[in-house]
Amino acid sequence: MELRNLKTFQVVAECLNFTKAAEMLNFTQPTVTAQIQSLEKELNQLLFFRVGRKNHLTPAGKLLKKYTDQLFLIVDEVESTFLELGKPQGYLEIAASEYYCTHFFPFIVSEFLKTFPDVQINLVSCNSEEVIKGIESNTIDLGVIAGEISKSGIENIILDEEELLLVVSKEIYNHYSFDDIVSQFPFIKYRIGGNYKALINQFIDQADFSPKKTIEIGSEEAIKRAILNGTGYGLVSSNLIRREITDGKVMHLPLTDQQISFKTSLIYLKKKEEKEILKSFSEVIESLWSKADE
Repeated sequence: MELRNLKTFQVVAECLNFTKAAEMLNFTQPTVTAQIQSLEKELNQLLFFRVGRKNHLTPAGKLLKKYTDQLFLIVDEVESTFLELGKPQGYLEIAASEYYCTHFFPFIVSEFLKTFPDVQINLVSCNSEEVIKGIESNTIDLGVIAGEISKSGIENIILDEEELLLVVSKEIYNHYSFDDIVSQFPFIKYRIGGNYKALINQFIDQADFSPKKTIEIGSEEAIKRAILNGTGYGLVSSNLIRREITDGKVMHLPLTDQQISFKTSLIYLKKKEEKEILKSFSEVIESLWSKADE
């Protein structure tokens, strides 16, 4: 049964006048008649009968009116509820590393704003430690970090898992042995604590090498540029460097057979998870993350 036919029946059943019902619905009288006849055929029941110049409901018509009244009460409730709910609007402070801000968020934010144009978004580029501090201090609503965090009150959602690769520029690779690289060039690593730092130390232990010099940088993107410029060798995520490896600009130094992988995580305060705007953006990030850097 179509709702429009049931709505037409409800109006006719209220006024018991086809002409008046047509005026109220802004239909022609033949249209109203056709919709009622369609319902009668579908239900195999006569809904109205005429005595003199007046229309009356049959027992089947009275029963159908009872159900249509109940049905449209629910329809009206659904419409009013969603009208009050509206679309998320407001302000979101989002923080992530330069790499994520450059390669992932332009696409994600663009897709989000197509559905929720009234939301104001401020995207801040900072390292993962600063993201975590911002979440803890409630100055940042959502953050994306390298690694993961397990702290009371913070929700951690895994978005991706990548391999860590030790790489060096092609020019250095072609002119130096690994021992010479380690002794003459600095090891460039991400300045971050927690899970990511532990993974770097784990890799160094497994690969069994001791960097003579170390440079710490707070941006993976800056680490990549330093490696490409021949400043030294470094440990970076496979997604960050895969194009440069494919193009032959950097070379992988496979010092160990064991893979070291790390996770990329979306984090926010658990007490904020019922906030509609945050929930909507979180769902968009989860659904689009794997597509954003393609």
